[in-house]
Amino acid sequence: MSITIQARAPRPRCHRCGSPDIAALCHHCGRPLCPEHRSGPIITSEFGDLGFQKAEPQHCEDHEHVVKPPIDKYIWLGGATAALGVLLMFLWVPLGLALLLLGLAGGALAWYENHRRVATALANRPPLPVVPSIDSIRVREVVQGSLALDEHGAYHSSMTPVEGEIALDMTFGRPDQDRLRAYRDKFRLDESQDIEFSAGYAVLAGRAGLEFVDPGFRPPVLPLSGFASEHPFLAGRDSRAGAKWRFRLTHRLSGGLDVDKIPLWLTPALVPESDQRALQLDLQWLGNWPSDEVTLEADRVERLTLYVPVSWGNIEFASEGPTVSSQADPETGGRLIEWKQLPLGAKADHRLTLSVRFEDRIQLSDVITGSMVVSFKGALSGLEGVDFYHPMGGPRNGDNRDKEVKTEVTAGISLSLRGVRYQDVRVVPDQKRDDLVQCPESREFPGVIPDHETLIALTDAMSESGYYVKWVIGHSPRSGDRANALTRAWDIGGRLYEGVYPVDFYVGLAGDEIYGGDIHAIAGNSKVRLSVKGAYASEEMEERIKSVWYGLSDIVSDTLQERKRPEVNGRTTDDSYRPRHAGRDSGEASTGSHEVHRRRRELRTAVMEGRISEQLFRQLDAELENEQAEADRQGGSWEEED
Repeated sequence: MSITIQARAPRPRCHRCGSPDIAALCHHCGRPLCPEHRSGPIITSEFGDLGFQKAEPQHCEDHEHVVKPPIDKYIWLGGATAALGVLLMFLWVPLGLALLLLGLAGGALAWYENHRRVATALANRPPLPVVPSIDSIRVREVVQGSLALDEHGAYHSSMTPVEGEIALDMTFGRPDQDRLRAYRDKFRLDESQDIEFSAGYAVLAGRAGLEFVDPGFRPPVLPLSGFASEHPFLAGRDSRAGAKWRFRLTHRLSGGLDVDKIPLWLTPALVPESDQRALQLDLQWLGNWPSDEVTLEADRVERLTLYVPVSWGNIEFASEGPTVSSQADPETGGRLIEWKQLPLGAKADHRLTLSVRFEDRIQLSDVITGSMVVSFKGALSGLEGVDFYHPMGGPRNGDNRDKEVKTEVTAGISLSLRGVRYQDVRVVPDQKRDDLVQCPESREFPGVIPDHETLIALTDAMSESGYYVKWVIGHSPRSGDRANALTRAWDIGGRLYEGVYPVDFYVGLAGDEIYGGDIHAIAGNSKVRLSVKGAYASEEMEERIKSVWYGLSDIVSDTLQERKRPEVNGRTTDDSYRPRHAGRDSGEASTGSHEVHRRRRELRTAVMEGRISEQLFRQLDAELENEQAEADRQGGSWEEED
C-alpha cells in the first residue's frame, strides 16, 4: 500500500487542542484559544482606568497572570488613623498612642504593598489599547503574465509568481485620544516618550496558503500594532488630521499552491460575410481554475485595452460600448479601444464575445497589442477574509466592514492576424456549388417505417460515431393519403467538432406508416433530408465540412437500410385500415397492452443507457399514452401490467 502526503494550507486552530473553533486570542502573544481553553473571569488592573471595565483580558498558559490594582486609599487611611491618634493623645494618652502606632504601621505596610503593585504594573505594562473602526477589508492577489498569438496561430504565455496584498483601512476616534492621555497618567509617562499601541489582532479566515514578505508577520494571526508617533491623530487633541490608518501587507503563495499558466485566451477572428471589415474577439477562461478541487468564479473584465492599426479606418460599430480614441496613440501608433467593467458571472459557457466593425478592410499582416485585467471571486491562496479580535483578546463583532476578496489576472497582449483567415459559411448541399446527384438534398428509403424505434436507432448510430445530438423534435402524426396510413415527421439537430471548429447538422426523418389490423405498422416508407453547416477559412476546412456531410450520409444510409422490412406473409399494405383495438375482445386488448408496455420498457432502457435524451423519452412516452387512451375510448380499457 502506498501513502501519498498532500500538503494543505493551514487554518487557525486552538494552540492547545487544535480545534478550529476560535473564541479568543491571548492578548500578549496572539495564540488562538478555543471556548474550552479561553480564560475565565479574572480580576486584574492591566487595563484599569482606560475605559475597559467590562472587558476580560485573555491569557494563554504562558502569560496567565493577575495585575493587582493600586491601594493608595489604604495609605491615606493609615495616615488618617495616625492623625486621629495624635489628637486623642490630648484626651487619653494610651488610646491616642495606640491609634498613632497602628496608623503608622498600617500606612507603612500599605505604602510598601502599593509600591510593589505599581512596580509590577509598570513591569507588565501592556501596549496602549486602541479600538479604531474597521472601514474596509481588501484581499487582492495578482497573476501577471503575457499572451501572444504568433503568425502560425499558436498561443504562447508566460507569467511571474503570484503576489498578493491584504489591505485594512481603519479610523481612529476621539476615545483613542482620551485613552492615550489616561495611559500616560496611569503609567507615569511624559509627552516625550513614544507609546506603542495595539489595536488587537487580525486572523486570516480559511485555509490560507501564503507567506508574508515582511518577516515580522506570520499567518494566520497578525498583530495590529504601531507607535503613537506614527499617527499624529493619537497625539493631537482636537484635529482629526491623520485619523485614517492604512495597514498593508504583501504576500506570496506557499505550500505548492503557485499556478503555472494564465487561465485566459483572447482569440481574434474575422466575422463571416463582413467583407473583411469586422473583427470578432473571443475571451475565454477556464471553468475549473486553479484546480478541480478549488475553483474561482470569473467576476468581470476590469479593463481590456487594444491598439489597432489606424489604417483600418474609423470604427463604425463596437459591442459593449467601449471607449474609442479619435487620434492615434503617440507611443504605439494605434487607435485605442478600451472596455471596462464587463460582467462575466452570467456567462455559463466561459466565453465573452466582442465585435468591432471598421470603415476599411482589416489587413491580416497587422498585429494587435494591448492589455487586459480580469478579476475572479476569491483568492488563489484560499484566504476567505479576515476576522478581528479586541486588544483584550475577545472577538470584535458587529463592525460594518466593506469586504472584497478577489484575484486579478493581468496580461499583456500581442495578437498576430497572420494565422487568422477570413471565414465564410458553408452549407452542404448547396444547389449552386454541389453536385446534387452526389449530394442529394433528400433520399427515400422504401420499406423503412419512420417510427420511434427507427428514430432511436438513428440517434444511437450518430452518437456512437461522435456526433453530438442536441435536440429532437417530433411532430404530431396526421392521416396520410391512404386510409390505412399515418404520416410521421421528426427533426434532429446537433453538432460535430472538427478540431476546435464546430459543424452543425440537421436530419429530417419523415414518411408514412402503413397499418393492417394490428397495433404495429406492417410497412412504411421513409424520406430523409440531410444538411450540414459550418464556418471555414481555407479549402481544407471547407473539405472537412463536406466530409461531415458524407460521413453522416453513410450513417443514415447504413442505419435505415438495416431497418428495411420484408413483405409480411399473408398481409399486404392494401389491407383495409381500421381503428386500432376497435372491436377486440379482452384477449386481444391484453395483447395490445403488453405490447405498449414492452415499447415503454425499451424507451426506459434507452434513456437510462444514455442512447436517447430525457426530453425525447418524455415525448415518445406521451405518444404511447395517447395511443393507449385512444384505444380505451374505442375498444374499452386495456389491462395494466405490473
